Amino acid sequence: MDGTKLVQRTRTGTTARKAEDALLAVFQAMAADDEVRNKAAETTPSTKISNEGHVLFSEVVENWISYIDSGGLGLRISTAYEYTRMARADIVPALGALRLIDIDIRTCAEFLHGIVDGGRYYAKAEHNRVVLSNILTWCAGRGLIPGNPVRQVASLPRPRKKPVLIVEKEDMAGVLAAVRKHGEEQLQVTRPGPRQNLDIPDGVELLLATGMRISELLALRWEDVYIDQQDDGSYWVQINGKVGWEQGRPMLRHDYIKTGVKKLDLRISPDVAAMLRARRANERRTNPNGAIFPARGGAWMQLNNFRRRWRKVRQELDIAYDLPNEEEGARGRKQERRQSCNIATATPHTFRRSVGTFLGETVSIDVAAQQLGHKRTAVTIRSYLRERQEAPDSSGHLARVMYKRS
Repeated sequence: MDGTKLVQRTRTGTTARKAEDALLAVFQAMAADDEVRNKAAETTPSTKISNEGHVLFSEVVENWISYIDSGGLGLRISTAYEYTRMARADIVPALGALRLIDIDIRTCAEFLHGIVDGGRYYAKAEHNRVVLSNILTWCAGRGLIPGNPVRQVASLPRPRKKPVLIVEKEDMAGVLAAVRKHGEEQLQVTRPGPRQNLDIPDGVELLLATGMRISELLALRWEDVYIDQQDDGSYWVQINGKVGWEQGRPMLRHDYIKTGVKKLDLRISPDVAAMLRARRANERRTNPNGAIFPARGGAWMQLNNFRRRWRKVRQELDIAYDLPNEEEGARGRKQERRQSCNIATATPHTFRRSVGTFLGETVSIDVAAQQLGHKRTAVTIRSYLRERQEAPDSSGHLARVMYKRS
């Protein structure tokens, strides 16, 4: 033997496949920690700190920030900026006065669980957990502490699942028609400022037709859509990037191929293809990026700009239009549908949830996950499907055994 230490890991699951997946997740986490340690070992002398462990944790955090700012961990500029902001705004005020050797499992657990117990968001605690774990893994990789205590902290309590608010399938046509009518009417209105266009109705139609994210919608280029009939009579949209913000720079397009995220081909109907062809034919803006939804001057449109314009449209729609509701069914059902299709609360992500819920309930969860680009159906079930209000019809099966029917 060459002195290599072998460590055995075991995991269980309700099925063999789930046990294998659990064990694979352990190995992937260990590999990720090893990568961080290897990168930390390459840090420059200017970012090294005393390995005695008595240095204040705030100093450790600042050295870690210098490390990631210099390109450590290979983070995007926007991600490094967000990690830095969270470390200085949340972690340093809570733990910065402690010594590095005092940062143990209990300290980390009290900090992270305290965020949830304090009535703040679960997501905030999870994000802080990621940043704190990165810092302590970096310290462990440099030999300053024996290991990362965050990995031993108990899982944070998950919040109760919120109702999935969607546009019901019966209302999709009415909502789309109302948004389209509003946009076309605005083209006839003379008002100061930029000329009105069909960005919102065209965007809503594409969101409902594909279930893509708003960041992916605004990153679409004409080269990413196949709207001139293919040999097999099909039309396609390829999702291969998203727009994003980076500190000190204008809105950028991040290519999925470069970031390791798989591109996604989605079929669209002839109606959606016709809408895109009409949009292409009527394009009048300067558009050096070839974006389908460019901002003025040809830059990539900002997410908040689209959201702001959508909020204005939905407010006007809430006043001007009475969106259709079915009058059949029980009273409770009508109230549920009236809440779920309230256009005044709809966001661009509501349309993505609507697509996922519709496909999950009418086709299959696997199809819904593939349409939304999820790697696991668990994500689709957790965030995009509402809890079933009605059990499957088992009355026939039960009647056969209750009344001895064949």
